[in-house]
Amino acid sequence: MNEKLITRTKASYVLEIAEKTGIHKRDVSLIITSFINAMTDSLVNNERIELRGLGVLKNKKRRARIARNPRTGEKVRVDERLVPTYKPSSLLKRRINKVT
Repeated sequence: MNEKLITRTKASYVLEIAEKTGIHKRDVSLIITSFINAMTDSLVNNERIELRGLGVLKNKKRRARIARNPRTGEKVRVDERLVPTYKPSSLLKRRINKVT
């Protein structure tokens, strides 16, 4: 798997969607930004996001623990926290692996 990884940006999606739909880039950008903000607000409110065919985003609680500073070796307490997680749908996994 020495394939070169291509990185897509929000701007590249805005351009692609604008070209495919004929909607002005400014409007597409506003819609995408609003969608991202709405999803972010949902995660901040600890809500689960399910996008059929894509997957599920939700927060997962990480317990408090003692870690080490790799530079000094000093013990550091890491408090309990929520971290966003993503679980891809089975449909997405099949499409990525080209299984029908």
